[in-house]
Amino acid sequence: MELTRTFFLRKLLLLFVIIFSASFSFGQNCENYHMVSSGETLFGISKKYSLTVAQVESLNPGLTAALNVGQKICLPAEAKVEVPVLPVIDSSFVEVVQLDGDSSNVPIQVPDSLAPKKKDMYSIALLLPFSSFKVSSDSLDQRSAKLRSVAINMYRGAVMAKNAMNKNGVRASISIYDVGNSTASGTRAVERLEANDVDLVIGPLFNDPLVEVANWVSGRNSHLVVPIKITNKILLLSEHMSKAYPGSNSQWYYLAGYAKREFPNAIIVGAYGKGKDDFSMAAARAGFADGGLDSLIMFDLTNGAVKLNEFVKGQSKKVVVLDMNSDKKLSSSVSSALTGLDINIIGGDSYASDDKLKSDSKGSSKVSGTKSVMLDYYNMDHLKWIAQYRKNFRAEPDEYSAIMHDVILFYGTGLKMFGTDLNNHLNEVECSGLIFMGFDFFKTGPKTGYENAYVNVVQKMNGRWGLKNKSK
Repeated sequence: MELTRTFFLRKLLLLFVIIFSASFSFGQNCENYHMVSSGETLFGISKKYSLTVAQVESLNPGLTAALNVGQKICLPAEAKVEVPVLPVIDSSFVEVVQLDGDSSNVPIQVPDSLAPKKKDMYSIALLLPFSSFKVSSDSLDQRSAKLRSVAINMYRGAVMAKNAMNKNGVRASISIYDVGNSTASGTRAVERLEANDVDLVIGPLFNDPLVEVANWVSGRNSHLVVPIKITNKILLLSEHMSKAYPGSNSQWYYLAGYAKREFPNAIIVGAYGKGKDDFSMAAARAGFADGGLDSLIMFDLTNGAVKLNEFVKGQSKKVVVLDMNSDKKLSSSVSSALTGLDINIIGGDSYASDDKLKSDSKGSSKVSGTKSVMLDYYNMDHLKWIAQYRKNFRAEPDEYSAIMHDVILFYGTGLKMFGTDLNNHLNEVECSGLIFMGFDFFKTGPKTGYENAYVNVVQKMNGRWGLKNKSK
């Protein structure tokens, strides 16, 4: 027993000496090292210096795939960044000034990941919350089960889009990754994206992993698409990303102009909650005034809708009310104050719901709203697509299926037209076969990504919502 104990202690001491020596050696004698930047992976760093992961790990005992910004990784003394010799793109030469080393101010061609180019085959990745670590749906909580359903329907929409892309001559592979709402899942996804040289990333659906993926696309000519409703602040992460859903401000800018065009002889007024809806109000004013139109009349409803009611009753001309209230109680006060009056009400995306149909069923007002994606069972193109979906999957599609179909078809066609320089040509993509969505992008800031400002207007007709108008 004593011999065994002594042997164990010697082994433990030897292990400590090895670890300490390796650490000491790195701190004192490592002549060449790499400092980790945001978004970098062990695979990418190894590739950068033309090394294998095993070679890097051999010089850095205890190194794991979870790297930290600022962490130093020891490299062989002779290791240096290998700059590939690339063909000149479109007969132009991109000059990069080298800022470190012995050859400063020497022009070199850009690394392969930063050179816009066209390919024979493009790589598209879907980052969706399948929760595949849970085998049975019964083992999922309610939220995870709902997210899995979203992921499955998006996947099915992607399959439909792949068939449409094939008809359009777009050659692309689509890979699926299970990515939840953690930073760690985003980091793992980035490693796979880099290993597979992905050109277009759709998702993830959560902020923390989105940060990781956005950092990754910023260093290359890949593009990241956010396919769901999310705040425009997310576009601050990278210039190499876009958001498929229009933000509230874009909707109200368009709707105010739409109201003036649709009802040229009517009096247009806005109803909003001061403090909560100031940005929507400002956007509506700008949209209404675009082209030199008169200023939009506004009513603050924080103290009630009596003044709005009195104003509408006192008009001899047609009145159209823009209900910009994000607060449901204030929005309900608009409906109550205008009940029985022959007017038109235009609301935001919260209007186009079954609840709104029921609540306004007794009024004489005509109600419109916005809906970026809607399956219209009275539209022949929609019905054909829905029938094919049912045939393929023996299931009913939803809005997430529709979103993914049009998003993949649009961006996939963009890759075919502009290659990995798609980011700079989003508004030049000519795509046939889109069913549900439209795309009209603008850059939200000098160093930010792009928002899709395309708006669909739907109107209550015979107890259902029908497509009224599309962005022009």
